Amino acid sequence: MNDYLALKEAAEKEFQRWIAFTYDNDKFRQKLLKLYGNDEEIVDAFYTDLNFGTSGIRGILGPGTNRINEYVIGRATQGLANYLNKYTEHFNSVVIAYDSREGSEYFARETAAVLRGNGIRPFIFRELTPVSVLSYAIRYLKCTMGIMITASHNPKVYNGYKIYNSEGYQVVGEEARRIMEEIELVDYFTGVRRKEDKGILEVSNQVRENFIRDLVNSMPKYDIEQINGLKTIYTPLYGTGNKFVKAAFRTIGYKNFNEVSSQTKPDPDFPTCPVPNPERILAYDEGFRVLEEDDADIIIATDPDADRVGAALIHDGMRTLITGNQLGILMLDYLCHMSPPKPGQLVFKSIATSPLVNTMAEKYGFRVVNTLTGFKYIGQQIAALDKAGHASEYYFGFEESNSFLASPFIREKDGISGALLIVQMAAFHKAQGKDLIDRLNELYAELGPCQDKQRNYFFSGAEGKEKMKEIMTVFRGMKEGMLGEHKIARMTDYQTETGLPHANVISFDFTDGSKVIIRPSGTESKLKVYSFERTEFTDVEKEIVRIIRRFE
Repeated sequence: MNDYLALKEAAEKEFQRWIAFTYDNDKFRQKLLKLYGNDEEIVDAFYTDLNFGTSGIRGILGPGTNRINEYVIGRATQGLANYLNKYTEHFNSVVIAYDSREGSEYFARETAAVLRGNGIRPFIFRELTPVSVLSYAIRYLKCTMGIMITASHNPKVYNGYKIYNSEGYQVVGEEARRIMEEIELVDYFTGVRRKEDKGILEVSNQVRENFIRDLVNSMPKYDIEQINGLKTIYTPLYGTGNKFVKAAFRTIGYKNFNEVSSQTKPDPDFPTCPVPNPERILAYDEGFRVLEEDDADIIIATDPDADRVGAALIHDGMRTLITGNQLGILMLDYLCHMSPPKPGQLVFKSIATSPLVNTMAEKYGFRVVNTLTGFKYIGQQIAALDKAGHASEYYFGFEESNSFLASPFIREKDGISGALLIVQMAAFHKAQGKDLIDRLNELYAELGPCQDKQRNYFFSGAEGKEKMKEIMTVFRGMKEGMLGEHKIARMTDYQTETGLPHANVISFDFTDGSKVIIRPSGTESKLKVYSFERTEFTDVEKEIVRIIRRFE
């Protein structure tokens, strides 16, 4: 309790400081003043600073050090500028992109002004742009770094700030740590330098055109007549994918698609899908309406920054969502048939991705490389292969979170090429009289069943973080014995030496071949539980819920 009181006192003091320093920003100041009398909200908004998570800096929009606003964005950019000017000797340039979320374009232009104020040349896209195009632009423009203003698939109250290095993947390891150190040295109000002038350059449309060209050229061979036998409904979920996915479709000659018109125009309120996440079936409600009207075969959705892609369809009369793991397995299966891997080629996946990949490796002869959760680790591996002259060893990379990359022409997951790949394989299977669920069931019959699930348990504020720490401590103590009625064969704690960077992740392997992975989210206040179930698993699920609820 004493710790909480100290936290509350420090938060209140910082709150008062923000009121004093925002006297010249009346609109922002009014938001601050609305917090008066709400002690719990003041503590949550000011008890900590936003830090790097799995996917950059991400938080709820609003005033405070633990929120996303122009002062947090300015401080982060000043810290990044200090890092660049301290650790790099050549002339620095940074390319900036933004999505359709509230404040994204404004934050992008604030970012550009701070970079300009520190002698760094900023490039900014003229319109909202997918994160994969940013990754491409960094290397195309030979920039030192890239910044994406987005909160990806989160609800509308979120926004965020991703930093990419010169290789086109998100900063990791020592580089991320040094940037965060520089950010922490910056005062929100007195430490930020800005300059708005003609030194802020716009990115040419040629980058977009070249991205589409290189993306299409990187795809497996296709039969356009076969592809046009498939009727697709596409939705960008109000985000950046709209122009890019449709441009990619048209470039290959694909015409048999329709769009979800109610979700095509960018809208930060996401009115028909409060959580614009292609991992959730509720995001497809509008898509199913159009699919049924058009008697179409499949819905494809990209999230607001278009780095994730999902698919849903009607199978045996039921609305069915294909999970990220299932899509990845289907894509890998399709690629192995259309362009079989050479012996020893590499498939990259996160530790929370389906173990069926390992079974497929035994059949097709590719090697599996596990990474921590976060596609930046796969991007890092792609860059290392390229640098060593072994780029051709890359075969496929994916994560359970609807994150895919079929060709390493960029170093980030890409919903645009993912959409093309889904269309290709769905059309291929339709020509054989099957849909994607039919093919998935064939794979389960061949490789063995493996039902994958993900559950999220939400916690809020400073107390929530402490509860998650306590829960992880309980699970770390279960190194042997039983979880429910399932016998634990092995517990792996990724905070110890595993051959991967240390991470706050625990996994349980059971004697029946099932698996559970537990980790706090790197970007939200929630505990994530992944399960890969080979047999009846209700007993394990109930025991996990029982342990977590002890701390609610």
